[in-house]
Amino acid sequence: MVTISKITREYIDVDFSFEKHPVTKNVSIKKNVTSIKQSIIRLLTLREGDKPFHPEIKSPIYDFLFENTSMVMKIVLESEIRKYLEVYEQRVEITNINIIFSNPNEIQCHIIGQIVNSTEPININVLIDRLR
Repeated sequence: MVTISKITREYIDVDFSFEKHPVTKNVSIKKNVTSIKQSIIRLLTLREGDKPFHPEIKSPIYDFLFENTSMVMKIVLESEIRKYLEVYEQRVEITNINIIFSNPNEIQCHIIGQIVNSTEPININVLIDRLR
């Protein structure tokens, strides 16, 4: 008799706030959904030069901040974000990306997906705006 068990993988990342855990006094960690959300938000807010020695890792959103907003730009940006996340965040399968140009100075990005090898959905909202 062969028993097939469901293999689930736990995703663990360091919490980017670097707060101390109250009991262990080590750096806090984030698990599963919160870990992946933190990673995606970090990837989407990376600017050129934020990753030393890796200039290819930068968010495509900042390239579109100063462009005229149109339906074509929305489709192109959604495609660029999907390709970017498929390369650098492989723990999630993106099902939908919705871009909203609420005003000329900001881009709202809503990402819906599902964690690989899990049924947990993931819903992320990122707001990118330009500062003067």
